Amino acid sequence: MLSLDIADLTMRFSGLETPVLAIGRLHVPAGGQLAVTGASGSGKSTLVNAITGLERVTGGTVSWGGTDITRLPTGRRDAFRAAHIGLVMQDFHLFPGLSALENVVLPIRLSRRLESAERERALRLLDTVGIARPQQAIETLSRGEMQRVAVARALLARPGVIVADEPTASLDGRTGEAVADLLVELAGAEGATLIAVTHDPALTERLDRRIGLAGGRIVEDSAKALAA
Repeated sequence: MLSLDIADLTMRFSGLETPVLAIGRLHVPAGGQLAVTGASGSGKSTLVNAITGLERVTGGTVSWGGTDITRLPTGRRDAFRAAHIGLVMQDFHLFPGLSALENVVLPIRLSRRLESAERERALRLLDTVGIARPQQAIETLSRGEMQRVAVARALLARPGVIVADEPTASLDGRTGEAVADLLVELAGAEGATLIAVTHDPALTERLDRRIGLAGGRIVEDSAKALAA
């Protein structure tokens, strides 16, 4: 588990007078579960890119378990993300022509030799998420099954953090609910901090806390409402 601490975070894009993201303070404890909501253009995807180190921030700090990733050079930032952050994206980022199992283990195979224990863990994860045929070509699976494969891949390296960006948005209601349940249950079982960017009320209700973004700023925080 890793805690998240954001301080004076800003993200600016060329040609825009105001920052697309401006967050003074945000703390998510290790093992916490946070839903990030807001309309399109509110800064949700920019926040994902900032907290995972996919983009450099303009100012401020983003610390995971005391490691400020904004101070890391690109190579070390990428290595930190690979080791500690499991990403689950709306469009899956799976590779056609590969099996479900091959997609799960691909990130490891791209960097080094796959260990037998890691292959066995990948198979167990696929079984846990309900993929009965791990050797089946990924393009022959349903969208719900593809997202389950993506969840298994995100968990393979035992990350301390799972960041999910609209993980149920492209799924039908019933399938989306099943994936939402699975994501929350597995994050808890693996002891991972979970941050989910979502429009899905069903997923939001499953998480301990919700913040709402508008104009790149936090305008709602259920934790503060409970404290009041």
